[in-house]
Amino acid sequence: MKWKRNKFYFKKIAATGFIILLTISSCFTALASQIKESNLNTLKSLDEYEYGEVKYIEVSFNFSNPEITLYNNSQTEYIVVRVNETNHNMVQPGEPVLPVNFSVFKFPFGTKILDVRYRHSPPEVIDLPGKLSFGKCSSDSIYSPLLRINGMDEDVYNSSNPYPTDWVYYHKGGGLSYGNHTTFLVLRVYPVRYFPVVDQLQFIKTITVNISYIEPAEPVLKDTSCYDLLILTPSKFTNSLKPLVYHKNKHFVRTKVVTLDEVYDKMYWHGRDKPEKIKYFIKNAVENWGVKYVLLVGGIRGQTSFWDTPVRYSHVVPLEEQEYAEKSFLSDLYYADIYDSEGGFSSWDSNNDNIFSTWNESYKEEMDLYPDVYLGRLPCRNLFEVKIMVKKIINYEKRKLTDEKWFNNLLLVAGDSYNDTNHYNEGELISELAIEKMPGFTPVRVYAREGEDINRKTVNKALDQGAGFAYFCGHGNPMSWSTHYPPNGTKWVTGYKVSDMVFLRNHDKLPIVVVGGCHNGQFDVTMFNIIKGIKKDGLHYFSNKKGNLGEFWYGEWVPNCWSWWLTSKPNGGAIATIANTGLGTHGDGDQDNNSIPDYLEVLDGWLELRFLELYGIEHRDVLGENHGQTLTEYLHKFLGDNAKMDVKMVQQWVLFGDPSLKIGGYNQTTSAVKFNVSIIKN
Repeated sequence: MKWKRNKFYFKKIAATGFIILLTISSCFTALASQIKESNLNTLKSLDEYEYGEVKYIEVSFNFSNPEITLYNNSQTEYIVVRVNETNHNMVQPGEPVLPVNFSVFKFPFGTKILDVRYRHSPPEVIDLPGKLSFGKCSSDSIYSPLLRINGMDEDVYNSSNPYPTDWVYYHKGGGLSYGNHTTFLVLRVYPVRYFPVVDQLQFIKTITVNISYIEPAEPVLKDTSCYDLLILTPSKFTNSLKPLVYHKNKHFVRTKVVTLDEVYDKMYWHGRDKPEKIKYFIKNAVENWGVKYVLLVGGIRGQTSFWDTPVRYSHVVPLEEQEYAEKSFLSDLYYADIYDSEGGFSSWDSNNDNIFSTWNESYKEEMDLYPDVYLGRLPCRNLFEVKIMVKKIINYEKRKLTDEKWFNNLLLVAGDSYNDTNHYNEGELISELAIEKMPGFTPVRVYAREGEDINRKTVNKALDQGAGFAYFCGHGNPMSWSTHYPPNGTKWVTGYKVSDMVFLRNHDKLPIVVVGGCHNGQFDVTMFNIIKGIKKDGLHYFSNKKGNLGEFWYGEWVPNCWSWWLTSKPNGGAIATIANTGLGTHGDGDQDNNSIPDYLEVLDGWLELRFLELYGIEHRDVLGENHGQTLTEYLHKFLGDNAKMDVKMVQQWVLFGDPSLKIGGYNQTTSAVKFNVSIIKN
């Protein structure tokens, strides 16, 4: 029986509506030897703070003597330094590889970090027999997979200044830690600094760091819990979303739909343009309704250049570390990063020039980047796609899929990504590690090997069996994914294209798909883009409104990007997909010489593996929480390296799916109708 004809449903709503209306009405109303100061923050006057008392944390570090290792890399000998008491190796393209100890301190949300000071033992000088190793990275573009950023940064290696310039760095952030609003202080302590011109290290055995801070006297965010999930959508989609709202409320995910017409109402909401109005609305929903999940429904309108649900483009583009000048890329993290560490609004436009998320030679925006809500998007272009996704999510969650044999399959599609000097088979190596991150799952391997192609037949056959998770690791563009055959990573496999998905018949056995590759999630592609296509350096490109160049295969039509095509496919496909909206990047080689390829330890590789680990090892089963927690932990570990590429990694890693999705579905005995369908529209 169709939903709109389900009289029993309407009787339930009528019976509970008045009580629920009273329950939520208040929420609706609320909506209308040396001591040195760190070089990253200045000490503010205590008169600026109106509440709380100054508190202190003192933490000490003791380091053993560095281990100096000489190894041969690309016919050149380099030095690697290790210190046992560190927990991270800084591997950034072109820059010296150094050990660092990073610590994460968590405070009540809104805590003000006043000062970070330190004192350390006298530095000892260590002469090195050569140059320190430097980081490398490789593009995941389907067109230029052999391009690797292999050269050392001459500005660093020819400098007489120490690298890094200080012993201690820190950054602050405000975001969610396993669902709780938190202020983070991430402290990075370097036991060694490198003097490149003279090939010397300075080493300190001990260092003590003092942190002073003020906690808010009262919580910055009040304890409000009216809704869990906020759905923002054009009004034309609201009726088709009603079954999803009913389903979510049935499973105690209190859900509210708000139309974008209401969001744009100038009488109520701040914002200089539509995306900023949406962001301010989400902020109000967090503060007055206690919203935790946000689902954006809508993308480009059909095959036009107009947006039903708008986007924000980031301009953090590390030109020197990428194969071509990607001028901008889509970033839905903009909507999720609401606050800075002290509870202020994170605008991504700190100089108010109306160009958002800028980091270039002349200016760097102040951006917090930590997600404050768990956000996903269904970039539906029409009602048909909305109805498909509503049906998929409901059918997925209403069953306990973990009891079904197919759900425990882990599909792995990979090959030899690069022709690297270490002769790694990167795709297989990271896939085998993914298996370790997902104990209890049965691996279904579709690997590129002699006589074994990756193509429509082999991928669809594996997907048709069903899988709880699928992991594609290789190269991509908006319409295709591919990789190489071993042993030298130069010969292409056939690959898997959007046209191949037409023949996919996995029905309701839907995986969560993680895809490593460039532009597989670039959801602004349309026929309009291709009509405006240009040719450059022998390759064919499309250009979007922002002047961004993205690649496509000449002669083929790409009405939608690879990831959304797979997710929105009727009668199969995926329940959700996580992919890059721009140029993806992996580590190259083993530049810290720890016998683990950097492909697995940094950039895209780290993100992909950690996401799988949160479900497989830690058994966390809410899709958006795992996606957001992965971003948060990546920022903890890598943001302090002050690299553009790490900022780009988190900004372009988009979730196509429902952030409140219960991975593996619900136990049917634990649900009941509890809340009314609530929609705001003009």
